[in-house]
Amino acid sequence: MALLGAHISISGGIELAPERAFSLKCQTLQIFSKNQRQWLAKDLEPETVNRFRENIEKFKIVKPVIHDSYLINLGAANPDTLEKSRTAFLDEALRASALGIPYLVFHPGSNPDVNEGIKLVSENLNFTIEKTEGVILVIEITAGQGNAIGRRFEEIQKIIELVENKHRVGVCFDTAHAFESGYDIRDEESYSKTFEEFDRIIGIKKLKCFHLNDSKTPLGSNVDRHEHIGKGQLGIKAFELLVNDARFQELPMILETPGAEEFYEENLETLRKLLKKKKI
Repeated sequence: MALLGAHISISGGIELAPERAFSLKCQTLQIFSKNQRQWLAKDLEPETVNRFRENIEKFKIVKPVIHDSYLINLGAANPDTLEKSRTAFLDEALRASALGIPYLVFHPGSNPDVNEGIKLVSENLNFTIEKTEGVILVIEITAGQGNAIGRRFEEIQKIIELVENKHRVGVCFDTAHAFESGYDIRDEESYSKTFEEFDRIIGIKKLKCFHLNDSKTPLGSNVDRHEHIGKGQLGIKAFELLVNDARFQELPMILETPGAEEFYEENLETLRKLLKKKKI
């Protein structure tokens, strides 16, 4: 059965997130490890770390995920932004390690020169990997707005190719972003074609987690706008195929739908009903 979860608030303390996820009947979760609109934050207190780890176990949350700060741009053309991003990303990886969180998801960033951006992203991943242990750095496919890196499978593969320790990198497949970048999964034929292409270019084993979001904008729009499950341009069939795909049953599937926790229960129920369908 699919590992369903959501991006959970850390309001009041990061250690409270596992119980919030449990109350929504989540098997997994995603969090920010700090205020995502700040470059850096004070170090995690040992008591906070211990309580978070205890609650992860207590509430039976598996394969939790951290999403890095939206400020971070590991491919930035601006040297000051690049240096701040490198420092902040390392801090994110160290926080994940302290909390016992196996996956750190990040947007590759942006650069007017995509090839230069890819080179910078991979250099920063190598830098972070050298200074940390265990945490897998997970590249999220992007919707392709502006100068965003990672809109095509080929761009993500080029980043991975330049990373020295490839065991420490993976990929997050965001359903909305992929669709907005031109990858169709709305029916069995397009779904099969897209994941065959992913496997050929990147390798299906590199998939570490999913973000489950419908899209307000059409196929290939390159405009990132999330929608509730089954209520957008993707439609319900895509999610039925995904949550019942035997290849992905052990991978975290994280909701990032609009309205956050106010609407997660409804979206999770929609997904759970799909699990009753026959597996593909």
